Amino acid sequence: DGKRAYESARKGEEVQVKTKEVEISGFEITSIEMPYVNFCITCSKGTYIRSIAYDFGKALNSGAYLSELCRTAIGEFYLSNSISIVQLIELLHGTEKIQPHT
Repeated sequence: DGKRAYESARKGEEVQVKTKEVEISGFEITSIEMPYVNFCITCSKGTYIRSIAYDFGKALNSGAYLSELCRTAIGEFYLSNSISIVQLIELLHGTEKIQPHT
């Protein structure tokens, strides 16, 4: 009916989410500091990282949720090539010059 699944779940309603095939081309656990596990995933569009965290906990007969998410790339756009809001404002006001990407 167009509602987000989490809205129904928070109301205690039964949620049935359609499954779809996604591709995980990279998965690396970058650190473990119990009870936290940090990981980096390279995946296809449409992948729900929160669902992967949930499945991770389920596979361990535990529980897991995503407490933080940082998207580092979308297609050809990378976080490492981005600028801050302050830099953008400075660019718009002409106080900073755009540096060529190397």
